[in-house]
Amino acid sequence: MKISVVMCVKNSMPYILASIKSFNNQTYKNKELIIVYSKSNDQTFNFLKNLKNKNIKIVQFNGNIYQSLNHGIKFAKGKLIGILHSDDIFFEDETLDKICSAYNFENKIDLIYGNVLYSERDNLLNIKRIWKQSKLNNIYDLPPHTGTFILKKILKKLKYSEKYLISGDTDLLLRIFSKEVKYTYINKFISIMREGGISTNYRYIINKSMEDVKIFSSHNLSFFDYIKKISGKFNQLFVRDKIKISKSIINLNNESKGKFYDFKQFNKYNGKIISALNLAFIAYDYKFKIRSHNTLFWSDGFISEITSKKKKIPGRIFLKKFIKKINSFPYKYKNIYVLGRLPLKSNRWLSYNLNSKFIHYNLPYGTTNKINKFLVKLNISDNSLIILTLPTPKQELVANFINLKFPKSTILCIGGSINISSQYEKEAPKIFYNLNLEWLWRLKFDTRRRITRLIETMILYIQAKLTGKTKIY
Repeated sequence: MKISVVMCVKNSMPYILASIKSFNNQTYKNKELIIVYSKSNDQTFNFLKNLKNKNIKIVQFNGNIYQSLNHGIKFAKGKLIGILHSDDIFFEDETLDKICSAYNFENKIDLIYGNVLYSERDNLLNIKRIWKQSKLNNIYDLPPHTGTFILKKILKKLKYSEKYLISGDTDLLLRIFSKEVKYTYINKFISIMREGGISTNYRYIINKSMEDVKIFSSHNLSFFDYIKKISGKFNQLFVRDKIKISKSIINLNNESKGKFYDFKQFNKYNGKIISALNLAFIAYDYKFKIRSHNTLFWSDGFISEITSKKKKIPGRIFLKKFIKKINSFPYKYKNIYVLGRLPLKSNRWLSYNLNSKFIHYNLPYGTTNKINKFLVKLNISDNSLIILTLPTPKQELVANFINLKFPKSTILCIGGSINISSQYEKEAPKIFYNLNLEWLWRLKFDTRRRITRLIETMILYIQAKLTGKTKIY
């Protein structure tokens, strides 16, 4: 029996990395994942474009979540259909096996449901709430959306109501359970839902509550019924079953977190974007979503040291170690390109220290779109090393474009480190590095622009910190 899983995807980086791997880890063979992709502002599209899996089908559709789910269900070939949000995971690698076994054990089952865990958004290991209910005593006792598998013929007939934006699953389940459906419960955890999605985000609680009350009223349920349903959720906060966290979940928890460059793996890295994790990156990633699934970091600056708990490495030191590795493996890259501003002094320094020849292209001033259009015209070959000397976030946005066009090339976002290494821009005295004040020294150069940038990045970093967005690193 084929089991279909439908996933709606929009601005889903980086959590989708764990969600897709969770599906791929399923030991059940006769499975498929239908991904309904809506136009995104982050690097989700780049990630999906690189997916190579015969069990995954990607369809593009721009609509709200319930329009997208209905669209995805049209493509499903499985007898049973489940929903996995792009920031959630299956609890076990054997989840689909257990769903299939439950279906085969019972006779003419329409719906199967199980238990669901709710975790902290950036830590799947920190369980905040547990939904576990073997008996559905009232019509409003509904299993969580992602803990339910339903016959395709029922979903195709009833469909999600597309007029709702948050609680359409509540309406669908109420309509299903109002029919004479046969269902069964399995006392197994089906999935882990990250808190902070639209249905569990406190910012949308009023809108969700208004939709819920409207849906309850349309099903002849009273406001008192709704209050009883909501009060049941408080009990979930105090249910503390012993939950065995598997190695698979630990690995999935790490899948979406920032990954750091390891020089010992130098010869194995291909198609990666190497970038400094610093104040600017964290701030602009919060604003522009510049992190790619292929990004590898090195910790640069005291903000990064605090955030990632990794020892900081100034860009100039990282660059020198990287050049040393290139010189040790001269045939790793087909060509080496330097893209961006490279003054004569810096060009000479790089030529002297790098044993391999490189090709330098100046890039035009302007937007990333203007730069990307210029790059298309350049004679660049894949399997190369591409060094970018642009400021953040421009260099990371350009790197994402290059990574899509040349997926086997390594891209090093080095910013102004070549200029500092060559002494074109004077290096800060050692005491400034020791006191974590190198940023203060740099204000001597291009002062107005750098002060403006510092203020902007600090404001963005504080916003990211207050909303918990820095935990993902």
